[in-house]
Amino acid sequence: MKGLRIFRLLKTYIVSTTFQKILIGILTLIISFIIVENGAVPKRYKLYAGMVSPYDIPAPRDIENVLLTEQKAFEAANNVPAAIIRKVNIPIEVLNCVDDFFMDLESARKKANGIIQEKGLTKKSKNYEEEWEKVQRQSVEELKEAVKELNLVVPLSDDQLSYLVGKISDDELVVFKKTIRELISEVMAQEVTNENLAFRINASQNSIQSKELNQEIKNLGGHLIKAFIKPNSEIDIELTETKRKEAYNNFRENNKIIVKKNSRIVSVEEVITEDKMQMLKELNLIETGKIDYVFAIGIMVILLLLALLLLVYMNFNCKHVLSNRNYIIVLCIVIVMILFLARVLYVYSPLLIPFSIAAMLIAILIDFKLAIIANFILTLAISIMTKGDIAFLYMSLVSGTLATFLVSRVNQRSSLTAAGLITSCINAIIIACFGILSKNQLKTIALDSAIVFANGFVSVIITIGMLPLWETAFNLVTPLKLLELANPNQALLKKLLIEAPGTYHHSLMVGNLAEVAIEALGGNPLLARVGAYYHDVGKLKRPDFFGENQISGNPHDKMNPSLSTLVIISHTEDGVKIAEKYKLPQAIKEIIVQHHGTTMVAYFFHKAKKEDKTGTVKEEAFRYPGPKPTSKEAAVVMLADSVEAAVRSMTEKTEGKIEGLVRKIIKDKLDDGQLDLCDLTLKDLDTIANSFMRVFSGFFHARQKYPEIIKAGKEFLEEKVFVLPDTIVVNNKINDKTNIDHEINMDDEISGRN
Repeated sequence: MKGLRIFRLLKTYIVSTTFQKILIGILTLIISFIIVENGAVPKRYKLYAGMVSPYDIPAPRDIENVLLTEQKAFEAANNVPAAIIRKVNIPIEVLNCVDDFFMDLESARKKANGIIQEKGLTKKSKNYEEEWEKVQRQSVEELKEAVKELNLVVPLSDDQLSYLVGKISDDELVVFKKTIRELISEVMAQEVTNENLAFRINASQNSIQSKELNQEIKNLGGHLIKAFIKPNSEIDIELTETKRKEAYNNFRENNKIIVKKNSRIVSVEEVITEDKMQMLKELNLIETGKIDYVFAIGIMVILLLLALLLLVYMNFNCKHVLSNRNYIIVLCIVIVMILFLARVLYVYSPLLIPFSIAAMLIAILIDFKLAIIANFILTLAISIMTKGDIAFLYMSLVSGTLATFLVSRVNQRSSLTAAGLITSCINAIIIACFGILSKNQLKTIALDSAIVFANGFVSVIITIGMLPLWETAFNLVTPLKLLELANPNQALLKKLLIEAPGTYHHSLMVGNLAEVAIEALGGNPLLARVGAYYHDVGKLKRPDFFGENQISGNPHDKMNPSLSTLVIISHTEDGVKIAEKYKLPQAIKEIIVQHHGTTMVAYFFHKAKKEDKTGTVKEEAFRYPGPKPTSKEAAVVMLADSVEAAVRSMTEKTEGKIEGLVRKIIKDKLDDGQLDLCDLTLKDLDTIANSFMRVFSGFFHARQKYPEIIKAGKEFLEEKVFVLPDTIVVNNKINDKTNIDHEINMDDEISGRN
């Protein structure tokens, strides 16, 4: 039993997110060690075939380039022409077959004409065509038998043979025979082997097509040429192999390619070929593969310390990253990717390493504070491979950190491009300064500066291009993605505008409130705004059941409170389904499902209590399923949603009354426990209330009242009274008959106006 319990606990731990994050971290550390150790290990030469050599490598002794010698020897052998044996009798046999075929054809034609003459038939005779057809068929059969005796397969149909027997004129036949014989004679005078037979036939068939014959005769000629032509030569394989072997051996003995002592085997910027690689291996100039364990342990200890530094930093400054598996995966992939690129490119020049990609990706996708420390750690790890190149070290630390700040708040792709240009300029300035300090030539300084400038610009292009992949693969939300979602032309927003216009405009107002409030809290204002835009998309399923979309009539008047509540609270789950259909990011889906938390649908709860005579109405049945908001952005959207609905339902909108209502709503949410899971303080709630008031004061600011409008308004109010749910009218004044809480969710609680 104890062993089974331990096994179950172990199994639970293995499938847990914590274990997965630990495993990902360990794998990242191992891969990083392999990359860094491979790039930093002391070596005489670390080369491979196909790469451009960064070294001049002289030969310590005379050495034969065996592979190149072999290659040249094979080329010499292959250049020896094949030994051909001509069969002189074949052309004669072929021409005899041609003559015999045409002789049989002429005989068949004469015989057919003789039969017709014996019968005394002429073309004017009544039964001439019928008799001539019979005679032709008989002649064709006799011609076919004659051809078989020649052991010749003629690929002509009966109709084609009939054409030759009865339709072609004597003059045409003479020309046709002469043409065929000349073409075949010309071909058979050349070497015709099994290898070039098809080519010879094709060339001869093309030739007959150029003759002045009718097309039917040309087609017949093409078939006959293919039937008559056959190989008149064959390769003597044994003799050919003997000659080629002699040529190979002769080259190997007398033309060895030798690299003399102190001559270069490989020059700088020369591509290392297989033959030179073999020479380097033979001279033992290539690493043998043995591991320097002491050196490897030193590298591992350094990387462990850097990983520890990263973990400690995240624990103090980026705890939300440690708790998110997708963030951990993205961070690890970016680290490994940049280390790999550094390992590949530093061989050519450390200036080519696109270090700023990591800083920009992490700042945009995860957290700009994490990007700073990640850039620092990556710079130290890469500097091990670059042997502490001081210019690279300074450039990476300064430009990488600057790039982090530049892209941390980008809200346009053009801003990201501008950040890349600024980073490129900083790269060029740093490298130019180090070139001046090193007394390099002006040409070298200009070239290095151009390289790092291009490096920075290419890095930002790669970053922009990769962002959609990261967003899709790991369901991450970036400022650029949020901007796309905030576009009014986005399909789901257009659908909301058309099918639920009241909800659409309500969402816009909630977005204004949420953005201002979350910006004052130092959160993500763009996420709050976009989350507010989509928080009520679930209402698209039943738009007419929500007050802001009702033009006339209220379906809830004919429904019992429980059913109405079910319809109202289902819009959060419906919203998540719609969000999944339109592939909205996870952060937006969380705001959609959390923007009501577990609040009560108060209007229908009190209505149900009034209608219920048994006292069995339970409060839990009239609450949203949750979950409660887990982020500042989701909490602020919840408060903005409730505040906007309540303020919109007020009859008299003065600044004092609006502020009182706003603060009461926030307090009620706090007392109801809806803000327990988000990181908001009492000071933050006061900031939120003040932010809401700034928006409302601009929206409901006082306007000059014109006499005509005032008079018209009084007359109208004497005739019409707007009645809100859970309110009564006393002396033409609207008073709350239960509690102001009932107005908090007027947008969800069918705030229909009568």
